[in-house]
Amino acid sequence: MTRTQFGPFEAVFEKGELAVPGYLELLPLHQPGAQIVIDRVERALSAGDPARWVAALFRDVNWRPHLVGAIALLLDQSETLDSSLLWHAIDAGSWVTPQLVVTAVFVDPSFPERARVRVDAQCPVRVPAGLTPAERHSATGRDGLLGRNGKMLASLLAASAAIPSLERWAADLQRDARVEQLFKDDMWKKDEWNSSCEIVVAWMSNVRRVFLERGRTLAPRAT
Repeated sequence: MTRTQFGPFEAVFEKGELAVPGYLELLPLHQPGAQIVIDRVERALSAGDPARWVAALFRDVNWRPHLVGAIALLLDQSETLDSSLLWHAIDAGSWVTPQLVVTAVFVDPSFPERARVRVDAQCPVRVPAGLTPAERHSATGRDGLLGRNGKMLASLLAASAAIPSLERWAADLQRDARVEQLFKDDMWKKDEWNSSCEIVVAWMSNVRRVFLERGRTLAPRAT
């Protein structure tokens, strides 16, 4: 990951007055420093040509720019940026898929259709090619291919609970044999569903809170 390709968003990754690099504050979103990092993202958005730089964030194979891009989309609320960029990173098995799926709930009105298509196909993941094992571990986490399938599926089903039209569908699918088999094949964690579900629930609550502190209410774009 070379941050110079991210233009004004490069500053978001720095420590500055923070104890950790900026992107790490976005991972849990429960520390006061998160607002400092969101301020940095907001300044980067106003620096010019945000579509170019946010696209670069999501096209990077590394999960760290994806988190920064997610906050950019939440601040923009689809006014100028393309929310489909999220799905590029999700489909590539980003380590922060749960956070990206939560973001999609709040910025993409086509979330129900996109979620159904992926779940019906058992959430295929296209891992970026040309990475060494060490590079892949750093960029996308330690999950194997089946683990990434499970992470996407769990994240989509957990996030769907926030959308009335998907609640029953998601609940029924948890008892579907295809879904059960996918989680049996999960080679990363036996409790991948619980892990990803908990991340979705926690991050959805935290991101709503931090944005409400900024005077902005996040709500699902689909009903």
